[in-house]
Amino acid sequence: MKPQVSVVIPSYNSEKYIAKALKSVFSQICRDLEVILIDDGSSDSTVRIARSFSDRRLRILENKQNRGVSYGRNLGIEQARGKWIALLDSDDWYAPQRLATLVATGEAQNADLVADNLFLINEGESEPWSTLRDEAHQLKLSSIASIDAVKFVTSDRLAHINAKRTWSLGYTKPLIRRDFLIQNQIWYDEKLKVGEDFSLYLKCLRQQARFYLLEQPYYYYRTRATSLSSRKPTQYLAESCAITQSFIDLEVNLPQESPLLETLAENLAIFQRRLAYYRFIEGIKEHKLSSAIAQIIEHPGIVKTLCQKLLMLWNKELKTLFTDRAASSRQTDIYHKTISSKL
Repeated sequence: MKPQVSVVIPSYNSEKYIAKALKSVFSQICRDLEVILIDDGSSDSTVRIARSFSDRRLRILENKQNRGVSYGRNLGIEQARGKWIALLDSDDWYAPQRLATLVATGEAQNADLVADNLFLINEGESEPWSTLRDEAHQLKLSSIASIDAVKFVTSDRLAHINAKRTWSLGYTKPLIRRDFLIQNQIWYDEKLKVGEDFSLYLKCLRQQARFYLLEQPYYYYRTRATSLSSRKPTQYLAESCAITQSFIDLEVNLPQESPLLETLAENLAIFQRRLAYYRFIEGIKEHKLSSAIAQIIEHPGIVKTLCQKLLMLWNKELKTLFTDRAASSRQTDIYHKTISSKL
């Protein structure tokens, strides 16, 4: 008998996290599930730890060499027997009621994709510092929101230059009807290093997928400083430009008018300006003045971005200065009061 849900977990050197991820799945209220763990050539104890779980619902597929997360997810989707595909990164985990809640909502709404909000957890901490919907500056949604392609792409619009990170609907981990993926031949793009989830969800929405998002968070998303700091902004933005341009090309070729096209074009312009800004910074750091000047000539709008960044740094320096002075003044007052009391 086929399970209701297939949980697909790609993993690579996840020995610190994989036990928590698996425990969260096997603790689900929804018991009618299978777990497909795709190990991507790990050199640590990930597979050994996974094999210590005796649950018959667990299948472990091992790649002899590292093929990337998109390859792993595609393999999991191909091997899955469940009606719904559930996504889980190996360093994240579920709340116990997650799958039962999403399946019930998906069936009630006749959805093709159904997602929940995300708890955002810093590495090494147990309590969330925020949620996706609280941090996503573009999201103004109801408790159960219907997401179309335009709304989805708008959520991916870059935050202010001084924001630490842009949170979009591309970070969600929806349950997806496997039949919808197979019938429309939608797979993860294995060439992509960033934005692979965003690209797959938008492919679904372009095929008129019914996508619903819940206000409540049941997914614990681990935010790891190492993965963020190692990601080069110019590389990430260049790939974002390429992904957006690829969808623009698809929309341009449609015979009918596309409301999505304008939204994609606006996003592309924002990505290009931000990319020019970081290339300008790179040129300055690498003492390539002509390259830096070329970015300003081609994208004069980055001057405004530079001013915003400098203003933030200036305000930060002023705040530090006044804080230090206030602290020094308090210390002086304490010193005088102490002397006076002794006299």
